[in-house]
Amino acid sequence: MAALLLTALAADRVAAHQAEHRTARAFRSATGTAELPDVDVRGFPVLPQLARGTIDTVDVSAHDIPADSVNRPLPITRLDVRLRGLSAPDDGGAASSRTARATAFLSYGDLSRSLGFPITQGREPGSVQADLDLPFGGTPLTLVATPRPGPGNSITFADAHLVGGDHPAAADALLERAFRDAIPLKNVPGDLHLRGLGVTSTGLSAGFTGQDVTFRRA
Repeated sequence: MAALLLTALAADRVAAHQAEHRTARAFRSATGTAELPDVDVRGFPVLPQLARGTIDTVDVSAHDIPADSVNRPLPITRLDVRLRGLSAPDDGGAASSRTARATAFLSYGDLSRSLGFPITQGREPGSVQADLDLPFGGTPLTLVATPRPGPGNSITFADAHLVGGDHPAAADALLERAFRDAIPLKNVPGDLHLRGLGVTSTGLSAGFTGQDVTFRRA
């Protein structure tokens, strides 16, 4: 009896590992990560879930999702996704989930490179700021703005303003250019939709949700 139990446990673990690997391959292709993400099939046993064609809960954690193909590229440092109702991944590399909830971390270093000037957490609640190295009229200036979700999984900046006393018209022009264009978040599967942005001491936290989310290996 013990031998049968151990055999069943081993078979279940092998099935879970195969499902995790197939999901990781599909997710890597959908997001463009260089490395396979970490995938964890939750719950036990797994074989009955695979037999009915749906896995209850799967957690995925991916790092360094690139965005090299767009203007103002902003890579995603880390993306954590919880998938519920995941269709059992097939050999063709497709994986579909009934619902998904994800959190992406975007570092200030990457955001600074995308915007072209150094960005940090703002002193005003929910804001980011840029302290300019070059003063205008002898007075250093601070650019402040509030990141907001934009159309098509993009980041926009609202309530942009200058702090630091009197400033010339050239500073207003710089402010307008700095936060005018939205920053698209590429290589996030299109069925995930950006719902909210949070500001932390080290970067932005972006929350996504989605229904009928599909990851497909090319």
